Amino acid sequence: MKLNRGVLAICILLSVWGGFFCLFPASASAYGGGTQAERFPQTVTAAQFAAYAQEKLEQELAARGEARRHTLTLTRAVAAMHAPAGALICEVEVPGVIRYGRLTPVHVRVYVNGKFYRRAILYYRVEVYDTVLTAAHDLRPDQKIGADDVRQADIAVEDAGTVYLKELAEVAGRVPARFLKTGTPLSADVLQAARVLEAGDPVTLVTRYHGIEVKVEGVALQRGRIGERIRVRNTRSAKVLMGTVLDAHTVQVGSDD
Repeated sequence: MKLNRGVLAICILLSVWGGFFCLFPASASAYGGGTQAERFPQTVTAAQFAAYAQEKLEQELAARGEARRHTLTLTRAVAAMHAPAGALICEVEVPGVIRYGRLTPVHVRVYVNGKFYRRAILYYRVEVYDTVLTAAHDLRPDQKIGADDVRQADIAVEDAGTVYLKELAEVAGRVPARFLKTGTPLSADVLQAARVLEAGDPVTLVTRYHGIEVKVEGVALQRGRIGERIRVRNTRSAKVLMGTVLDAHTVQVGSDD
């Protein structure tokens, strides 16, 4: 093989473990012709990608009815993307659900002349804030809750589906279902109805059938909360039945047809 002096002058021979590399000057033809700017005249900037992703997240939050104060923090951005000439379209998608306080990916698919070109993935941390009732001090299971036991505080919402309590009236008649540390947000799933019946308490057994209501005296055989099913005994017949606690004095037995 013959090389002219001009080529030899720029050919660098490197001996590495008995081999060699020959580096030739790059030419436009080696990359398909033309400069990069000529071949990729369009650019989607990093700021544009971020704007598209943030707009999509706002739309998703609005669609789920999220009106609380929130922040969108870009934690992983993407570089600018250069694209060939043609009609350029960016399609934005949030795969899966938005998980508050965690990283949420946002996919941006770039199409040129209707054909998929490339994809960019950005990551955001979505934080939603709310003012709710929290435990003013440690609360024990089944402890009655009064005005001095709760206080309002701003919190970062951890789960979009959690129903937080905001008014004192919402905790009336409810007690902690487990030990709650100071500052714990009060929600429907950490409270339960207070126990209103103890085993041995006298109760009125109520049954309804086709609009006719019958009441008899009975005795609770188990402790119970409103809405719970417990065993009771009919005082007159001594028959043991299952019933639903309606209040501190009444248990409904049988169907409600």
